[in-house]
Amino acid sequence: MTIQKVKKSMYRFRRIENLIGKYKELENQEIYFSDIVSLNDPMEGFREFYWSGDVIAWKNLFKHYILCLEQMCFLAYLSDEMQIFSARDIPIFIEEDKLPTEQYRQMFREIWEKFFQIDGIKEYIAIIASLPWKVYRDEIYAYFKYIHFIAFQVIMETYIKHGFQESYTTQPPDYSSHLKGFVEALKKINLVDEDEQDKIKILVKIQRDLLLEFDLISAYKLYDSPINQRRWFILSEFTNAYLDSLIKLTYPEAYVACFMSDCTNAAVWGHYGDSHKGVCLKFRTKDTNGIPSIDLNCIIGMGEKPIYDYRQFPFHKIDYTNKFKEIDFFKSIGRLTMGQLMRQWYTDQEGNRSSCADHMIDKKREEIWRDQYWNSYNSGFLIKLKDWEYEKEHRLLLSSVLDSFEEVEDRKLKYKFDDLEAIIFGTRTSIEDKIKIIKIIESKCKVNHRKNFDFYQAEYSQTTGRMGIRKLDFIKLDLT
Repeated sequence: MTIQKVKKSMYRFRRIENLIGKYKELENQEIYFSDIVSLNDPMEGFREFYWSGDVIAWKNLFKHYILCLEQMCFLAYLSDEMQIFSARDIPIFIEEDKLPTEQYRQMFREIWEKFFQIDGIKEYIAIIASLPWKVYRDEIYAYFKYIHFIAFQVIMETYIKHGFQESYTTQPPDYSSHLKGFVEALKKINLVDEDEQDKIKILVKIQRDLLLEFDLISAYKLYDSPINQRRWFILSEFTNAYLDSLIKLTYPEAYVACFMSDCTNAAVWGHYGDSHKGVCLKFRTKDTNGIPSIDLNCIIGMGEKPIYDYRQFPFHKIDYTNKFKEIDFFKSIGRLTMGQLMRQWYTDQEGNRSSCADHMIDKKREEIWRDQYWNSYNSGFLIKLKDWEYEKEHRLLLSSVLDSFEEVEDRKLKYKFDDLEAIIFGTRTSIEDKIKIIKIIESKCKVNHRKNFDFYQAEYSQTTGRMGIRKLDFIKLDLT
């Protein structure tokens, strides 16, 4: 006897504006994939990055920080006075060897060499590299911030030398003297002793908190004009923005379409069904090795024009947990070519190789690394705090290493009308909107030669004391 697999239904809540209003998703048979920042959970896409590497990796990281800072300073020199900067302006994928002219490359080498020769910098980086614990974002923020004004000052002095900046009218503060004092304090702490380790962590936390307050005060004073906002961004906000941008070197962007495995939760209707005025789409799914999936039409290749076809998208179940996966930044830089990785991140000027590149030594290690890399990639979009567990959410993921889906229109993927099983009206969906939806479905059934389509009404049940759905048996479509 053949056992028939039960095909699971998936539910997608939509506002009327999305479905039949401005975006016409029902008429166009579209599922929109949103970028992560547009979703309502501020922890969306969060990955717990940490930094743990040798002196080579850390030195290259600081060099990259200063390269990006210099680029923003130069952009301020060239750009229109009204231009306001954001994290998107930071050229995170830039490489020193790819700067536009040899003169420019030489100027940056001058900046870096002058910075690295400042008393205390070499020891500072060496101490950070020797820390016996994982350095997380809050801590690395403090380490960058402590040298930020030193780096900025070196950049300005070099600009003055090359005629890009007028000379100082007053002598700037000696920021390097503060660094030397901090380095001397760190050198006195025994890193082997756990109690001593706690002293560093407390010291760094105090410094970080003070720096964050200083950034807020700076924003308050400088946020009254585009020029001042730009100045505030470079002097105060750059470090935060750089860290936000830096992780783009690790994984490609991904976009998500959210579904639920249940459509009877009143809170879900309130949050995602426009306070019960929206509707819920019920989709049929395929069973692919026990995993529900759906076919969607999207870009599958690039020629002279993008190539479109249907491909299968699996539904990924959200993992509700209060613990996010930890990811080693130095060993997860997956969006650069092998050549750029080795030149910019994994070797020093003498050609010595960082231990962070050990996964690139042979094919076996590289295969293991690649499996771990992509597993971590997916999990970043499939973890939410337990507070959201009531949603019973599943997601479709859309991504490309070529960033094929940056344009909004390329993230509107068409589904097959036969896969739209039913539509459920909210308790507050207006009669007018219901009629518009029924007429659209009626028209589509005729075009697709479909003989029936089910409609349901969501409502409160006094018997069960919760939300439920009731089939609307008396709606008969005119398919003649």
